[in-house]
Amino acid sequence: MTTQSLRKSVLDIGHRIGRPTLVLPGTKFLLMALAALPVAVVGLSASTRAETLSGPLAALWLGLLPVSLYKRWATVALLFVAAALLFITLIALPFNSAAFVIDFWTSTLMLVLALPRRELK
Repeated sequence: MTTQSLRKSVLDIGHRIGRPTLVLPGTKFLLMALAALPVAVVGLSASTRAETLSGPLAALWLGLLPVSLYKRWATVALLFVAAALLFITLIALPFNSAAFVIDFWTSTLMLVLALPRRELK
């Protein structure tokens, strides 16, 4: 039995039982974890209240990331945290500041990485 067919059979069993299945982490998971680091640095070294808000959102993202391997609600919550960070960045931070550039591109990357994948059948 190949790794691909074993993975597919494990995921099929989980859907038949109705329990959440473990999504096997890979390079995408590591990239998602590393994406929160620049935002956390901006949040920890912030001088304004709007910049300080990105720190707890990055911590929430990092906290939800391992939970999203097991629970579907955490996977959906990752989308909302990334969207909230992007919204706060666009509204509250001064355009073209260092904090804006870092938070904007990082939160956009976090949002794109959190989008669900299509299942190929």
